[in-house]
Amino acid sequence: STGAIPRSFPPDAISLSFVKSGFNEIPKESLIHTPDKCFILYIYIYFFFFFLGLPHLEYLFIENNQIKSISPFAFRGLKSLIHLSLAYNNLETLLKDLFRGMEALTKVDLRGNLFSCDCKLKWLVDWMFHTNATVDQIFCNGPQAYQDLSLLKSLEFQSISVEPFAFGGDQFVVFGQPFVGRCSFMEWDHVQMEFRNFDNITRQYLAEIQLFENLESEGAKRSKY
Repeated sequence: STGAIPRSFPPDAISLSFVKSGFNEIPKESLIHTPDKCFILYIYIYFFFFFLGLPHLEYLFIENNQIKSISPFAFRGLKSLIHLSLAYNNLETLLKDLFRGMEALTKVDLRGNLFSCDCKLKWLVDWMFHTNATVDQIFCNGPQAYQDLSLLKSLEFQSISVEPFAFGGDQFVVFGQPFVGRCSFMEWDHVQMEFRNFDNITRQYLAEIQLFENLESEGAKRSKY
């Protein structure tokens, strides 16, 4: 073990695999002479990653390691990357903008990590919501109140507006769905630690209320005479 990744590789190499190699670092531009389109990496150590110099890299697997953190600049320059796996490491958080400039991504695997679902990961939720990449379901390892809960839960409907409000000591969220003529109310479940369906207001329901109010108003007018 030299303690560092080699500085060069055969120019005709199409894949690289490091298994328990003993490397303790991958320096910046260490792979600059490797034009591979497929790069497979399995390293069971802790370090920061720098992959500058691989603009044509499409597949990157960093799995089953003991990695606890990743430099926010680790993947800069990987504009052609379409598949990234960081599965089954010891990652507790990911720094904001880690995936900046990686618009080609179609698959990201973050399963099996030890994510702490706190404010530091809010950016990841926003990114997952807006990205075109498929992201496997992520579960929280902490804080204890959120342990084993999904970081992002997809609902079975689309909404153009969301409004939270409190009533009677409970927390609610209303989702406006004007294109289907419905408003969905969800109530926070303190046991399951997630929002559950509470009630729905449909276009028909509103029409019935309007009809009832009109009839009631008409009845009030007639009673005056």
